[in-house]
Amino acid sequence: MAAPTTAVTVEGYDGEGVPGVNALQIQQRYGEERAKRLRDDGNDQFVDISLHPKYASFLEDPWVDPTRIKDARTQFLNDRAGMIVLGAGWGGLLYAIRQVQAGMKPEDIRIVDSAGGFGGTWYWNRYPGLTCDIESYCYLPLLEETGYIPKHRYSYGEEIREYAELCTRKWGLEDSGVFQTKAEKLVWDEEAKEWVVMLVQKRKKEQEEKRLSVRSPFVATVNGVLNWPKLPGIPGVLDFKGDVFHSARWDYTVTGGSPMEPSLTKLEGKRVAIVGSGVTAVQIVPQVARWAKHLYVIQRTPSGVDERGQRETDSEWFKKEVAVGAGWQRERLSNLHQHFTTGELPAVNLVGDGWTHAPGMAAAAGNADGPRSMEELPDYIKRLHALDMPRQDRVRRRVEQIVKDASVAKKLQAWYPTWCKRPAFHDEYLGTFNRDNVTLVDTDGKGLGSLTDDSIVAGDQSYPVDVIIFATGYRAPFLGTPAEKANMAILGRAGVSMSEQWSRNGPQTQHGLLDANFPNLFLSGPWQAALSPSNLFNLDALARLAAYVVAEAKRKSGGGAFAVTITGEAAESWGNQILMNSAPMSAVAGCTPSYFNVEGGLDRLPPEIMPTVVRSGLWGRGIEDFVRVVEEWKSEGSMQGIEVIT
Repeated sequence: MAAPTTAVTVEGYDGEGVPGVNALQIQQRYGEERAKRLRDDGNDQFVDISLHPKYASFLEDPWVDPTRIKDARTQFLNDRAGMIVLGAGWGGLLYAIRQVQAGMKPEDIRIVDSAGGFGGTWYWNRYPGLTCDIESYCYLPLLEETGYIPKHRYSYGEEIREYAELCTRKWGLEDSGVFQTKAEKLVWDEEAKEWVVMLVQKRKKEQEEKRLSVRSPFVATVNGVLNWPKLPGIPGVLDFKGDVFHSARWDYTVTGGSPMEPSLTKLEGKRVAIVGSGVTAVQIVPQVARWAKHLYVIQRTPSGVDERGQRETDSEWFKKEVAVGAGWQRERLSNLHQHFTTGELPAVNLVGDGWTHAPGMAAAAGNADGPRSMEELPDYIKRLHALDMPRQDRVRRRVEQIVKDASVAKKLQAWYPTWCKRPAFHDEYLGTFNRDNVTLVDTDGKGLGSLTDDSIVAGDQSYPVDVIIFATGYRAPFLGTPAEKANMAILGRAGVSMSEQWSRNGPQTQHGLLDANFPNLFLSGPWQAALSPSNLFNLDALARLAAYVVAEAKRKSGGGAFAVTITGEAAESWGNQILMNSAPMSAVAGCTPSYFNVEGGLDRLPPEIMPTVVRSGLWGRGIEDFVRVVEEWKSEGSMQGIEVIT
């Protein structure tokens, strides 16, 4: 299933007029840069903080408000709930809100999260400069329902978190959160047709854990895509004597400032290292550089950084040009998707952002105009490169235009296709490297070597520092099952373990929503579902589908207890459809290692398990085609493939 690794020429392309540059040379350069990042240990080069108790300090919650944390035992009437949603981020909120809209009472829903409040990634991440890279008029859900007008074209993190709180109030869910609480085990009770959920709550470090067992007919696993921070597995992380933290747990007691006022005054006079150069580091680096005595940016592979074009939202313009007529937000999202997941561009670009000028992202998001067979794949990859190379050349030239030191600029140029790493958009990052107090430590793909008690070591050079900030990302989103993503066990019919079942056969779903072995357990992707740059759209598509299925199943059941699941035939059919439509996704094989391809691990999988892996993957025709398939299924009206067992 792997894409060809040999270079292909692109007819008519000469590198946008750059003398001596052609598609063959660029492809060869891509391969050389990829080779620098390939490692035998692959994803094992990282430490998953949540699985190693000695790194527990990196996971402490700096944001919790003890006054809003209740005893979990008091939040379940008779140890029961009508639905338990695992995850209080935007995905969990969308699941809960769509159920409320479909008729479920808000007081019957419990939203469980180890955080101290709503927001998910926007609860945990509060680093200076935090901004969504998707246009806010597309990203923030439910704008039409709430009438809310985002303050900026790209919303800052605090606004997104506050908007989440606003939505909980609008739909009566503000008291549904069960915080600082984690699900450890789910067990299906076939006779009662409900889930037994084992929870553990620890409200303060000095308090003992409280364990409780509750029941609910429905559970939704909405634990996030990038939720468990990771560190590089290098010697000396715990030996460093200075201040050290992960960007997902920003420590303002070390830096000074706050999420509302990022004046990092405590960094004055200090030497700081930021480890990482992905989209998080791109936002942090300019903020820290303003305050630190000296900043070292440790880079393995540079991000391709295009301009952002941030601006405040003019409310009158928004009302006249954006929020025009019923369904305006869905139309805008469809317009966004059409720029890289369909074969025909829309007549008008409603969004006009960097994503709509990155057509090569079809390789990662799926494409309705993609190949229908593996035989068509080489020509498809050739087409993708023809679309993508001009953009990547422009992004590389942008570095040369902004960064004054030619040697530094060269190291900041991204030599891989757009689709191999999440694109970055920022108006200040590149210019930061013109500052005298900023040093790029380019490790030529190798990463940081080690830490001593007072320094970082890269290659054969040591850099004394006072503060280290790890912007090293999260557990890869495609690793494991919903059980592993939440660090819990899920036991379904006849005690079958989801972890074991999926490792043998992959998920057995229809539309990525319900697995045949786990009734009344609603999933949230990405397995056997689809992908948009705006992950909230993916989550909302499944949340809407879950609300529809629950409402229809209740109607069919006649009011008693029931199990809703899918037939084995439906699961087999959907898995085959995923497989048959997988060819467009194969272009990501051969990418520079990143979380997109599990640090290159997908390329090294044994051939005998590839069919299972592909059947577990994404709908290759893109998110809009996935929604079309789901809507046609709903319109048919019979809930084909669904079983309601009373």
